[in-house]
Amino acid sequence: MDEASKKRKERLEQLKKRKLESAGGDDSVSMSFRNYTPTNESLKNQESKITTPADIGDTVEKKMEGVVEKVIQEEDEKRAKDVDIFTLAPKKPNWDLKRDIEPKLLKLEKKTRAAVIELIRKERPQDLSMA
Repeated sequence: MDEASKKRKERLEQLKKRKLESAGGDDSVSMSFRNYTPTNESLKNQESKITTPADIGDTVEKKMEGVVEKVIQEEDEKRAKDVDIFTLAPKKPNWDLKRDIEPKLLKLEKKTRAAVIELIRKERPQDLSMA
């Protein structure tokens, strides 16, 4: 196990060396400050180009400038072609009323039946006692 860990360490060190050689060291890194003016003297002395909005080029806003109007126009054209009044309207215009009121009607129906039975008992107490 110690041999495997030593081999792994050697491979990692070789990999680090290759990365440093391929990158060319820290001297090849150029910095671009967009929203920051460096206060460090060593960074000020380096030639760093401060990026301005004009340097950026096309932004998303510029690319998307006419897209909203285009999409609205396409949607209007689709609506003009596809609108059919019979397909928009439900087959029964009161389906939502039935759906919303049905539970309330069930409760009311139970109470109505109980009230009717009670009224019948009050009117004919003699008929119910004989049966």
